[in-house]
Amino acid sequence: MHETRNHDALKHEIERGNFVRAVLVAEQMGLPGEEIKDLRRKALGQMAAVYRNDHGTKYIARQYGYTIEDVKQILEQFADELKTEGNMKPLEPCYDYSAGKYFSFEEWMDHYLKAWDKIPVKDDYRP
Repeated sequence: MHETRNHDALKHEIERGNFVRAVLVAEQMGLPGEEIKDLRRKALGQMAAVYRNDHGTKYIARQYGYTIEDVKQILEQFADELKTEGNMKPLEPCYDYSAGKYFSFEEWMDHYLKAWDKIPVKDDYRP
């Protein structure tokens, strides 16, 4: 019964597109590492490309044990997958209030990866 409820919760979070929460549910279920890895990649990509949340991106990258090189590779792959799917909306220019200008996703990624060490992340922050 408990396992069925967890599978339903995981399916629900994935359908909602809430990949950060889906990762937590998958980890609680003890799913195989490859399935969790894929969900983590989607969560990181969503936080960066869709939400353009630099603090959240760095926070979950630290939670998942990713280095800056890992983050760069994951985000580049995520962007390539969006292009392949024809989902260009998350890659289009978006206004960044802290920089005061519009960035495409690639520009945003370059900007924030260069400033990665300066992005403050509180341990109690929850994306």
